[in-house]
Amino acid sequence: MKRYLWIGLAIWLFATLAIRFGGGGIFPTAPGLRFAILMAVTALVIGAAVAYLVRQVRKPENRLRAAVLVVLPGILLDTGSVLWFPRVFPNLPRDAGMPFAALLLWAYGIALLAGVLAKPGASEIVS
Repeated sequence: MKRYLWIGLAIWLFATLAIRFGGGGIFPTAPGLRFAILMAVTALVIGAAVAYLVRQVRKPENRLRAAVLVVLPGILLDTGSVLWFPRVFPNLPRDAGMPFAALLLWAYGIALLAGVLAKPGASEIVS
């Protein structure tokens, strides 16, 4: 199960660096169609990735635990990202801080939901 914690940390680090160095045009400063599209794409990508990861867990009762371990590093570390938003993401407008925080909550919620709803993988034998 520690593997999922490390996977979550790697995902958080990659996403944070990608947004810091290349995310200037991604985040709108106010809700609208562009932000809705960003939320939809995020839900699809995060949901599919977490569902794929947790399907690898043999025991169904451990799937939610795996999903929690994937999102836990991000939830804890993004507290600082949101608190010090202008310093962590200097390429983003200050007004993008609130939409960014909303997107984080959305993504973590979708990831946990994917962990709850994940069906067994094809390689798993269901009795």
